[in-house]
Amino acid sequence: MQITKIIEGVTGSIRSAASAVAERLHTTLAGFKDEHPNGQRARRVAVIALAAAVFTGTGASAAWAISNSDEPVEEVAAAAPETTEAAEPEAAPEATEEAVTEEAAPVEEAEEPAPEPEPEPEPAGPVDIDVSDIDDEQEANAVTIIEAGKDKGFDENGWAVALATAMQEAKLYNAASDAVPESYEYTDSSVTYTDHDSVGIFQQRPSMGWGSVEELMDVSTSAGKFYHGLSNIGGWENMSIAGAAQAVQVSAFPDAYAQWEDLAWDIIDAYNAAS
Repeated sequence: MQITKIIEGVTGSIRSAASAVAERLHTTLAGFKDEHPNGQRARRVAVIALAAAVFTGTGASAAWAISNSDEPVEEVAAAAPETTEAAEPEAAPEATEEAVTEEAAPVEEAEEPAPEPEPEPEPAGPVDIDVSDIDDEQEANAVTIIEAGKDKGFDENGWAVALATAMQEAKLYNAASDAVPESYEYTDSSVTYTDHDSVGIFQQRPSMGWGSVEELMDVSTSAGKFYHGLSNIGGWENMSIAGAAQAVQVSAFPDAYAQWEDLAWDIIDAYNAAS
C-alpha cells in the first residue's frame, strides 16, 4: 500500500509539472508565432526540448525548470553542450626494424689477441777461443773440459787442474791407443799413444776402473770422470795445480804437470773473454 501511495504521489507531481510546462509552452509558442514567422519550427524545437527533459531522467524538476525559464526555448536548446566523439588515442609509434635489431643484438666484447709466444733462445754454440801455441783441435777440447767442470760446479781453479792434466797426458788430444784397437772407433784425431791400455784425453785406463773405452774416448765424459776423482781429494783447493793433478792421476812423473800451469790460465782467460 505504501509503495502504491508513493508511486501515485510521484505520478501526481509529474502530471502537475507537465501541466505547468504545457501551459508555459503554449504561452511561449504564441509569442513565437507573433515574433517568428516560422512558428512551426519553433514548436518543433520546444517539443524536442521538453521530450529530452522528461526522458533523460530529470523528471519533474527538469520540466519545472523549463516551465519557469524566461529564455526562448530555442536558445535553451542551443545552449546544450554538443556531444563530441571521444578522440581516439594516438597509436604508439611502431618500432623500426633497425631499433629492434639494435636492442636485440647482444654487445660482443672484443677479444684481446693472444700474446705471441716468445721465440725460444737458440742454443749457444761452442765457445771459440784463440790461444797461441795450441791448434783448433786442442782449443775445442779445452773448451769442452772447462764446460764439463762448470756443469760439475767447479770454479776456475778446478778448470786449471784439469787443463794442465790433459795437456801433460795427451797434449789436449783425444788420443787412441794401439794397445786398445776399439779406441779408434770413437775419435777423429790422428794422435795416438801406447801406454798400456790408457786412452783418451786424460789417458785413463779401463782396466783400472775409470770406465768403458767408449766413455773414456768421449772428451766430456772423460773430463767428468776426472772432476769426480778431484772432488774425492780432500783439500785439493789448497794444493798447487800440479799437486792436485798428481793426487788424481798418481803419475810416475808428479812434477810434470806444473809446466802447463801458465798455459792453463791463458786458456781460461781466453774462454772468459770469448763467452
